[in-house]
Order: sequence, then C-alpha cells, then structure tokens
Amino acid sequence: MSEFVYDKPAVGVRVQEKRLALRLTQEMVAERLGKSLRLITEIERGMVGMSIETLLGLCEVLKTTPNDLLMPQKENAESELDWVMGALTNASDHVRASAIDILRTYLRST
Repeated sequence: MSEFVYDKPAVGVRVQEKRLALRLTQEMVAERLGKSLRLITEIERGMVGMSIETLLGLCEVLKTTPNDLLMPQKENAESELDWVMGALTNASDHVRASAIDILRTYLRST
C-alpha cells in the first residue's frame, strides 16, 4: 500500500489547471459550489485543505475525479503498466496465462 500525503499546493495547482482548461473563473467555481471566492483562491494557492463535500463539489464542477485532483499524475508508462497489471489480475487463469505467453513471445522477438 502506498503512503498518501495530502500535498495541498500540488492539489491546488491541479484544481487551477482543471478550472482554466474549462475556462472558468474562480468566481464561477465559487458560485457553482456555493462557497466563498476566498476559499477557492486559498485552495488553489495550496494554503488550505478542503472537506470531502467541497472536494466532491469541485469534481462535479471541474468534470474530474477525486483521484485526478488528489493524486500526483503518473508517467504514461506507469499508467499503462498499472492497466496491464489490473487487466491480468482480473482475468481468468486461462486468459492470464495466454496473455503472458503472448507477451513473452513478443518481447523475445524484439
């Protein structure tokens, strides 16, 4: 299990990036959440944390997920590896064995 650290400044940057990508102002986000402009500003600056209620509201407004806001972005290769590992973990024994055989054969040929 990984050790999670709530990095408020990094979360704030991700909130701001998502907001800007949607071309929303801080005022618009605050209004849609029913929160103060000051709170949104302080979250984006990494000065304060947020309640679960505020996090979920931000996710709705910013069309994202809690993981996207709270967790550091993984390298693309790591994300792909995580997907492969998850797919293999959830596959039947037969499918998993076949997939591993195919991968081994492919990697040996390159």
